[in-house]
Amino acid sequence: MAKKWICNVCGYVHEGETAPERCPQCRVPSDKFRELKEDKLEFVTEHVIGIAADTDEEMKKDLNAHFMGEATEVGMYLAMSRQADREGYPEIAEAFKRYAWEEAEH
Repeated sequence: MAKKWICNVCGYVHEGETAPERCPQCRVPSDKFRELKEDKLEFVTEHVIGIAADTDEEMKKDLNAHFMGEATEVGMYLAMSRQADREGYPEIAEAFKRYAWEEAEH
């Protein structure tokens, strides 16, 4: 029975005795593949750092600061929406709610 190999970068699954020389989808070398064991279930999660675990601490700090900035903008737009609603500007309040939604989505 052929082994299954999964690309740690893009998730491509290859069947064969060895991993391919290069991933056909993302073009990374064979050392980025790991053997896929099907004896247990593996669930995808977005809350694990995964292959970025040994990256530079400075980069992690920068990404965290960027995320906090984006999250702060969402809160700011929601606060502005509430204030506009209190002051009797429902159209502006809805616009700021939409800005908050768009900011959260990207």
